Amino acid sequence: MPFFAILLYLAACAVCGFMGRNTTFGFVGHFLMAFFLTPPVNFVVQAVSRPSARDRDKALAPKR
Repeated sequence: MPFFAILLYLAACAVCGFMGRNTTFGFVGHFLMAFFLTPPVNFVVQAVSRPSARDRDKALAPKR
């Protein structure tokens, strides 16, 4: 049973990392934050974090 709980926790951390891949912290940053601070805290951080510079530039670029 503990093995299943650990796998479930790591899967939740991976989901947090995947959801945060286009933010300033990126996948690894959000994965580690979820690992150390728990995934629910990371979801709150993602709600207020900035998009990555690449995504900001793409959104602000003039349309052709």
